[in-house]
Amino acid sequence: MFKMKKSKASLLLGLAVSGVVLGACGAGKNEVTLWNPFTGADGEYFQKIVDSYNETDPEVKIKNVTVPDMYTKINTVMNSNKDKDVPDLSVIHVERVELFQSQDLLSPMTQIIEEQPNLNENNYIEVAWQGGEVNGERYSIPLDVHSSPLFYNKDLVDKYAPTVLDDGILTIDEIREITPKAKADGIITYPINLETWTSMSFTTAQGGSIEVDGNPSIDTPEMKKSIETLKSFVDDGAAQEDGDDAVQLFQSGKSIFIQDGTWGIAGHKEIEDLNWGITNTPAFDPNVISNWTSSHQFGLLKKERTEEKQTAIGEFLEYVRKNSDVWAESGQNVASREIFESENYKNYPQSFLLNDQREMDSLTIYDFKNNGLTQDSLGPYVRDMVYGRLDITEGLQKAQKEADDKIKEGQ
Repeated sequence: MFKMKKSKASLLLGLAVSGVVLGACGAGKNEVTLWNPFTGADGEYFQKIVDSYNETDPEVKIKNVTVPDMYTKINTVMNSNKDKDVPDLSVIHVERVELFQSQDLLSPMTQIIEEQPNLNENNYIEVAWQGGEVNGERYSIPLDVHSSPLFYNKDLVDKYAPTVLDDGILTIDEIREITPKAKADGIITYPINLETWTSMSFTTAQGGSIEVDGNPSIDTPEMKKSIETLKSFVDDGAAQEDGDDAVQLFQSGKSIFIQDGTWGIAGHKEIEDLNWGITNTPAFDPNVISNWTSSHQFGLLKKERTEEKQTAIGEFLEYVRKNSDVWAESGQNVASREIFESENYKNYPQSFLLNDQREMDSLTIYDFKNNGLTQDSLGPYVRDMVYGRLDITEGLQKAQKEADDKIKEGQ
């Protein structure tokens, strides 16, 4: 176990930070300031949740603020030592919870849960709930789980592989079997997209891991095989030329499959005549599936809050637990059992990931403390390795050394 420096600025090691820093967004007595990172279309759906809550005329309303490069902004305000600059409530990724807690940036949810006893483990997806607990204390409440599964063009599957998805699983070997026929017609089988997350899923599916005792574990036989597999798709012509946009290829009907986030549903469903479906990440073994997953969670950055605001936050979170079905329209899977276990929820395409225990077990959240650092170290090398510009052995060694060096800098 390593120790990190006490400076909060230096402690935010491994976070993906870039861009502008916005002005402070203080809140008045009768409002709770809520920061969120939803800068895309999902932000509109999240605003609908907040608006519907405020329309119930609570004593303390929610002031929803979308913050571009939110983690950069959090870094800034937590070092300002000015409570007025710190939001009352924040939506953060579950991967940040343990890291922020270790850096003394989060307050426990103890009082809020005491006042709202339905905010408990029985009412949320297990994998999302687990990520909000550190050392036996609750630091966050889940909003959703969002994954990176496989999308497919139904018409092209019927043409090139009509029975391949009968079991709901596309295997690596099946991708290779489909490729020659599709390639002869100028069709891409499996374009490279979200390759860092895909390599993580492939690694987990082999029984490997990207962490050991909370530290990055990148240079492993399982990760090497994962990258080699993606490279083989490039070498065999299953993937696109580097530089060609994978999403555009899929949406224009020029690729059979694409690895994409569930949040991509909003874009895919807007394409006229695109007859698409969604299923699990490709597998080496059809009996072992792993879908990269994350979770947005409500957390309390450290600051002094009045009893009134604490109570208001709890009331809002309980409202979200019972009224967040609109969030599913953005492509996220709502974490609240009250929502996703309802009969109507099955109409959302991403809901298949919550249909049974096998699918829920496939949701792989990489929520260890240094996950951000791990991905930051691996990510810049993956595409170069996949497209043959960098030897895989060398690339993994470089990524591992970069991660190890960053850990040492934080000791």
